[in-house]
Amino acid sequence: MTLIAEATISDDTQSALLLSAPFRSRSKDGPAPLTSLEYNELAAALHAESMRPGDLLRGTASASLSKLAARCAEQTRGRVTPERLLRLLERGGQLALALSSWTSAGIWIVSRADDRYPTRYKRKLGRSAPPIVYGIGPAALLECGGLAVVGSRQPDSSSQAYTERLGRWAGSTNVQIVSGAARGVDETAMLSSINAGGTALGVVADSLLKLSMRREFREGILAERLTLVSSFDPDAGFTVGNAMGRNRWVYALADRALVVACSEGRGGTWAGAVEALKRHERVYVRTGNPERPGNDALVGHGALPAPADFAELFSGAVVAEPAEAALPLVPTEHEDLFAFVAPELIRRLQKPMKVKEFAESIGLVQSQADAWLKRLLAEGRVTKTKSTYRAAKPSSDNPTLF
Repeated sequence: MTLIAEATISDDTQSALLLSAPFRSRSKDGPAPLTSLEYNELAAALHAESMRPGDLLRGTASASLSKLAARCAEQTRGRVTPERLLRLLERGGQLALALSSWTSAGIWIVSRADDRYPTRYKRKLGRSAPPIVYGIGPAALLECGGLAVVGSRQPDSSSQAYTERLGRWAGSTNVQIVSGAARGVDETAMLSSINAGGTALGVVADSLLKLSMRREFREGILAERLTLVSSFDPDAGFTVGNAMGRNRWVYALADRALVVACSEGRGGTWAGAVEALKRHERVYVRTGNPERPGNDALVGHGALPAPADFAELFSGAVVAEPAEAALPLVPTEHEDLFAFVAPELIRRLQKPMKVKEFAESIGLVQSQADAWLKRLLAEGRVTKTKSTYRAAKPSSDNPTLF
């Protein structure tokens, strides 16, 4: 794997960076980058004007800034002004310096308007999906789902041993670990999985550039078993707000989650789990540890006690198999199974298929294949023409999510 990322970015991503990235070299009297809320309102305004973010880089775009700012005025209390937008778009020199630094370190960048943007973010978070994603390592891992493992930065010895065992199981069974890459439970789960031959995805709250240089993480990146991503400036330092904000991104990139160690009513692990439960995410928690009573308290908020057999976390769901392997039929678990096989179903539907052909291609009885196709259709992930189904265009084509 090369450590030099592709330096070319799309016009849409270039515009998104100019508008929302807080470049390290920004002067104190420079314009404040757009917040996520402000950028979302601008994206909606662009859609209403039949424009894309990249259109703002054109020489004639300045004439549209007043109209765009007026559309944003109510929701942003007038903070998005034509003058502010223009000054942000004129930061080309700062962007060039930042891109040179980031890409030379192997960092890639995508925006919500790009086809390569994580589809799980858009599907699960909608307009709260981050406008920009920075990453280092194989971008394909962002579409693999897996198990989110979260917990304390200072786990007790029992939690530490449990996490190591969990990580080794995940690595040996090809279940990807998704975590926050913080020291403690997060890091232990990720590295244990990688060392057992698995993959891991770390959602970083601070210092992506610095963290990617750590030896143990660098080895995983070079082996193409680890990807680190962030939606904050790669040079940004730690803030409590950023750490709390990235929680939902961890859960969004996974299929389900397991809380190893948390404190009741406080801390990012507790807050992230409670928020995920409110979104009806499937969250398991390790119970029965007297040193972590906060874990048992999460059950009262809807978390499920983690099973003794880690394989039961996925209720018979299929883990990664060779691309053309048949998918086994598990009739009593098809609702759980669906979430994990859906990406593979969509991959196979890149060419149009009728129900019978589709069922034969994945080794299912026709009735179950038909049920899954109807569910994919209802979720807008496939389209139907007469009796033929086909994968829908990527959600990144949706202009309301620039």
